[in-house]
Amino acid sequence: MDVLGLQRVGRKAKQLGIPVVPSLVRQMMRLLYQAYLPYTTEVGEGTKFGYNGVGNFIHPQARIGRHCLFSMFVIVGGREGMQGGATIGDYVRIGAGAKILGPVKIGDFAVIGANAVVTKDVPAGAIVGGVPAKVIRLMNDPATEYEQATGRAVPPEDRANAPQPLSSAPQLLKAAALELKPELSAHGNAVAQGAPELFPQFEVPAAGARKPGDEDEIYA
Repeated sequence: MDVLGLQRVGRKAKQLGIPVVPSLVRQMMRLLYQAYLPYTTEVGEGTKFGYNGVGNFIHPQARIGRHCLFSMFVIVGGREGMQGGATIGDYVRIGAGAKILGPVKIGDFAVIGANAVVTKDVPAGAIVGGVPAKVIRLMNDPATEYEQATGRAVPPEDRANAPQPLSSAPQLLKAAALELKPELSAHGNAVAQGAPELFPQFEVPAAGARKPGDEDEIYA
């Protein structure tokens, strides 16, 4: 049983008023996976914590959408002087070692790069990276990129509602480009193509290179 499975056991026990079990589940998480996913955190269907959730620490008031993918050692934490945790949309991918701090909002289909530190809202369909995290690229077709990167199909109804960040927010990309640090700008073209040195688990494979189920090699 992974971290999410344990979390659901603790959540159900709390709903049924069974004492002690939530506390035992919390201790098991820390002992087995060095992780913390409290029963109060809302987690949507289809969301997966890679490597059984090892090293993930999630804020008790965080809200996680559907079909998100978490790599190892992700922290969704608080921030001094601010109340609450992050609200993470649907189909969000979060790279290894990323940190999302404070009550920020992460839009649907966003990608958080490995080791990024997010302290501000992230637009839907955006790829962010760096410390602090800044927008690196807005995806033209976020649903297709999600499918190519993960091997998971996006249902037609969700695809129809997927964001179109390039067409709906052209000024955002321009503003983000002006904020990029020189070292990130130097890698801009490479990152836009899925540079493995900055986004190792989100490299977009060649067409047909992935099939459903292959994501287990990356997130299992």
